Amino acid sequence: MSKQIVFDMRKIFASSVSAVLPDHLIRRSVKYNHSSQQLIIGGEHFCLRNKNVHLVGSGKAVQNMAKEVERILNGKIKHGIISIPDGTLSSKSKNENIFYYEGALNNLPDANAVITAKAIRDHVMNLGCDDLLLVLLSGGGSALMPLPKPPINLDEKINLIKQLANSGAEIKELNTVRKRISDLKGGQLAIKAQPAQVICLLLSDIVGDPIDFLASGPTTENTDKPSDAVDIISKYNLMDQLPESIKNVLSDNSVKDQFPHDNVRNYIIGSNKIAIAAASEEAKKLNYLSFPLSNEVTGNVKEVASEYVKLTQHLCDYLSGKINLENLSLCVKACNIPGIHEKKLGNLTPKDKNLCLILGGEITVNVKGSGKGGRNQQLALEFSECIHNNKDNFKNFNVHFLSAGTDGIDGPTDAAGAIGHLNLISDAKQKNIDYQKYLCENDSYNFYRNHFDGQYHVITGHTNTNVMDIHIIVITRETKDQ
Repeated sequence: MSKQIVFDMRKIFASSVSAVLPDHLIRRSVKYNHSSQQLIIGGEHFCLRNKNVHLVGSGKAVQNMAKEVERILNGKIKHGIISIPDGTLSSKSKNENIFYYEGALNNLPDANAVITAKAIRDHVMNLGCDDLLLVLLSGGGSALMPLPKPPINLDEKINLIKQLANSGAEIKELNTVRKRISDLKGGQLAIKAQPAQVICLLLSDIVGDPIDFLASGPTTENTDKPSDAVDIISKYNLMDQLPESIKNVLSDNSVKDQFPHDNVRNYIIGSNKIAIAAASEEAKKLNYLSFPLSNEVTGNVKEVASEYVKLTQHLCDYLSGKINLENLSLCVKACNIPGIHEKKLGNLTPKDKNLCLILGGEITVNVKGSGKGGRNQQLALEFSECIHNNKDNFKNFNVHFLSAGTDGIDGPTDAAGAIGHLNLISDAKQKNIDYQKYLCENDSYNFYRNHFDGQYHVITGHTNTNVMDIHIIVITRETKDQ
């Protein structure tokens, strides 16, 4: 293990998080000229002269997004309602017309979130032609804006979604039903705000950045057929269990308001891709040859660890002269890693020494044990075991691995993630640490907390942002000081 490499990896990860902090993203994406009253977003100009600006937001990161928007517009905002997670309010707004309300304790829809969502709905329904509605959305926005479509109540809506999830419904199916029985999701917020102009700034925490998935798409057209939700509920044999309120909403096929495409703009201002790009630049500054390879990594933690070890071995085989660049490209492409960009390795040469591979996404863990952990800590430990089992393929190389969540929270723990390396398991065995017990019990948190003086834990605290996870693999040639 190299202390310098571990230090560098922490710094690379910190740079990825810093790049997607809400205030940084807003400053980079939103410009305002007070003299001309021109608002500039994504290269587009919006004239705010004779316009009343209204601000609404929902999600884990929108508090800092909103406060930066306040600073930039400097009193131009006439009214604002921001829905943020319970217990996260840092300070009151300097603008007495902007209100921050907490709700959705533990990211679960609750009565407080419903009250705030009703306030947002009632406010936007009174907007007119001279109004501009600025919407801020981030991960967690769905739970913070959970307003059911009347006459459905919150418990009825939650119960249906829970029943579908327990029956094995996929996220897309859950989202389809959620939009159908909600009063603001599936484009309804934008529709209710008409004839006001609507601009939405989004921070994506979903692989592929599908706008209609983020907070269930309140400012995005719902292209689902009305029958889709019914088909999904029927697929899981839940129609007979539905309360009358939900049946009434599902049976309402009256003509809906058209989505106002010409009057709505959506901009993704933060994503995993941006975090990876920043990490790659920081790695270059630290004299690593950096390769951002994918921002779409999904899959089971054990399978992802195995594929990452295969990827690492292919790179080491190339650097050792066992395969040429063409074969390397084919081997990397064959790895079961979603979104892998093998062509980005085209400028690699066998003489290169310090490589930094950067990937991102969101993986899953099949929890079988009763331990404490999260997908990132589990991945770091799984990677360490897998590479240990193939250690003979990495002679003359050192390999380090970091996996951490950009939100600073990995599972129900105070850690963002953890670090693994080629010799971690060997070192654990020397200390008579039963690492397999930690793996089987999904107790990765306590493995990293209780051993090696906690030096491999990545603990940042809440970052107030979230663009999924960052995975960093560093490959160096073995030297005596490592």
